Amino acid sequence: MTPENLYIHVPFCNGKCDYCAFYSEPEVKEESAQLWLNKIKEDSRQHDLSHPLETVYLGGGTPTALPANILSQLMTFIQTLPLAENAEITSECNPGSLTREKAEIIKGTVNRISMGAQSFHADLLKAIGRRTTPVQVAQTFDLLRNVSGIQRLGLDLICALPGQTMQIWKEDLEKAVSFQPEHISAYMLIPEPGTPFTKKFGEEPPLSEELQAEMWEFAGDFLDSYGLSRYEISNHALPGGECRHNQNVWHGKTYLGLGPSACSFDGKDRFTNAAPLSEWLSGVPPEIDSVSEEIRRREVFMMGLRTVRGWNKSEFNWNDFLPVLQLLQDDGLIKISEHAVKPTKQGLLCWNTIAENLI
Repeated sequence: MTPENLYIHVPFCNGKCDYCAFYSEPEVKEESAQLWLNKIKEDSRQHDLSHPLETVYLGGGTPTALPANILSQLMTFIQTLPLAENAEITSECNPGSLTREKAEIIKGTVNRISMGAQSFHADLLKAIGRRTTPVQVAQTFDLLRNVSGIQRLGLDLICALPGQTMQIWKEDLEKAVSFQPEHISAYMLIPEPGTPFTKKFGEEPPLSEELQAEMWEFAGDFLDSYGLSRYEISNHALPGGECRHNQNVWHGKTYLGLGPSACSFDGKDRFTNAAPLSEWLSGVPPEIDSVSEEIRRREVFMMGLRTVRGWNKSEFNWNDFLPVLQLLQDDGLIKISEHAVKPTKQGLLCWNTIAENLI
C-alpha cells in the first residue's frame, strides 16, 4: 500500500476523561514515550511512503502532552516524510498541555490544531472527569496563534452532557465562536460501556432524544450564522477550513495508521494495530478486517454520506444502489440528482438509518 494519508496515534494523556473509550495511557512517562517513537519510526520504514502524503494527523491521547524532547523528535520525523506541497499536518491538543516551549517546537511543522475544549462550564467539565479549565483554553489558544503562528485552529465541544440545558449549550457555542476558530466540532455525547462515565450515569444518554436533536439543530443554525457551515454530521467550518484528513477518510482514500490501536485502510482491507502499548511494542500483529469487495464498497459509500456534499457521480457510481437510494429519498433522508447524491438535514441527523439500509 502507498497511503495517501497518515494517522499517528499518540497514546499518552495527563489522565483519562470519564467518557473516553479511546485507547490511551493516563500517564506520560518519558521512557515509554521514547520507546513508542522509536517504534513509530521503525514501523514507518516497513511501508511504501513514496507517494507524497496529503495529510498527517496526530491523534490520541494528547500529542501535546508528550515531553518536549520527544515532541521535538516527532516533529523532525514528520519533516522527513514525503509531504505534498500543501500537506495538512494536524495535531490534537488539550488545553493546558501546551507550554511556550512546546508551542515553539511545533511551529513550522503543525499547521492545524484540533483542541478539546468540550465545555466552558467548569461544573460540566468536572462532572465528565475533565482535568482542564475554561481559562486554559484561552491561554492555549494564545500560544497557538502568537507563538506557534498556527491560524487553522479548531475547537471541540460536546453536547447532551448530564445537567446541560439549551441555555448552557448556547453559552458554550457563543464562547467558542468568540475565539474566532476556523473549525468547530460539536459532538453528541455517546455513553460508552465500561467507562467511568457509564458507571456513574448509566448507559442511557443523559438527555432525551428530543433535546439532543434540538441541540444538534441549534448548533447548525447558530454556527452557520457565524460562517461556520456544517459539512459533516458533527463538524462545522469556515469555507476552506474543513479537516482534509477526515474528508479523505470519509471518502475512501487510503491511510496508514502508526501506533497502538491505530487503523489503516489500503483500499480493500482495514488493519487495527494491537493495544495496549506493551503488546504493540512487543510486535503483536494487527487485526485484519477482510470483507468482500461489495461490502467494503458499501461501507465507503455510506461513510461519504456523513458529509453534506455526499458523492459526485465522477467519484462513485451508485447506479446499483438506486433501489435503496430511492426509498431513502422517499423517506426524506437523501437527495438524488443526475450528478450527485447527498444527505438531507434529516438524513444527517438520522445517518444510522442510512447506514443500516446500505449495509
